[in-house]
Amino acid sequence: MRAIVCYETQHGSAKRLAQAIASKLDCLCVNVDTPFQAEDETVYDALVLVFGFRGPYTAQLSKLFLQKMAGKLNYKHLYVVGEGLFSEKEFPSVAEGLKALANPASFHSFFMKGQLRVATLTSEEQALLGKFSELTGMQIVDMGEFSDEEAARVADEIKDMLDATPVVEDPNAGQKKYICTVCGYVHTGDEPPENCPVCKQPGSVFKPM
Repeated sequence: MRAIVCYETQHGSAKRLAQAIASKLDCLCVNVDTPFQAEDETVYDALVLVFGFRGPYTAQLSKLFLQKMAGKLNYKHLYVVGEGLFSEKEFPSVAEGLKALANPASFHSFFMKGQLRVATLTSEEQALLGKFSELTGMQIVDMGEFSDEEAARVADEIKDMLDATPVVEDPNAGQKKYICTVCGYVHTGDEPPENCPVCKQPGSVFKPM
């Protein structure tokens, strides 16, 4: 079982979590905006997607990444790991939204308590916190601590699940495949689709893989 860990992060803690998981799995760890080489997606059996979760509108890069990989993740094993402070209740719905963008052989999600470091926020984010403090009279201070022990526990759990999971063969293996030259969507069939289901471009933009 070959895995790859992809992460989205703004302030670094999700990257630390992703690196802890990748170290345990002894696999590649990349940012979600790092482009894959054309052949890469065919050699991985499992994707572990890690993102810093701050609210219901986060993980946009992760969603765009999965849209870009649409069709290439079919029958892969998908693990979604959220790290954050305030959004544990919203996390399941976001995780299910990410699942809906793929057609995974299996799907698992995890949430880990994260941290807030005011000094690491961007100037725009600090300005928003300042306005919030003025309106509410609440002082915003650093919150939470990144737990290496908790990161190791999540990594161990994912490794145990991967070790116990059989590789699932793609039933479409060997069939013709066409790739959208605009967004990277892969279509399986004798002919390219009339329109790309992801970027809506006409079938003429597809080329054989």
